[in-house]
Amino acid sequence: MFGPSPSPLEPRPDWSHLVPAVLRHPRAELEAGFKRLRTMLVTESAQTKEMMEIYGRAARGQAASADIDRANRQFGDLLRMAGLGAFFAVVPGSALLLPLAVTTARKLGIDLLPDSWEQQAGLPVDGGPDDPVKPTSES
Repeated sequence: MFGPSPSPLEPRPDWSHLVPAVLRHPRAELEAGFKRLRTMLVTESAQTKEMMEIYGRAARGQAASADIDRANRQFGDLLRMAGLGAFFAVVPGSALLLPLAVTTARKLGIDLLPDSWEQQAGLPVDGGPDDPVKPTSES
């Protein structure tokens, strides 16, 4: 009815290339992912601490304009991280939808990820020539 069954001596086809690495070596992939996440969170923490110091200096009138701009960008990153947290908490299946949301947002000129996360992923950041989110102005 379904055809002859393969004999035990006949070699079986190798389908391992179709299995994602995360399923073949889940522990190693998870450890690497958590290490990347830790690096990104440590970077965000350091940048947030610097942001608070800059805002403190700005309150005393001792901060440069470039420092305040950097602190404001970091504050935007914090808001984006809060939005991502809400996205994960509210939307079912958000782990599957997040890459699609980030890609679509970048095409529309919206920044969803904090700058340090984009740097870690190798994406253009801060209005570079390849950055569709923050295009450089032409004079």
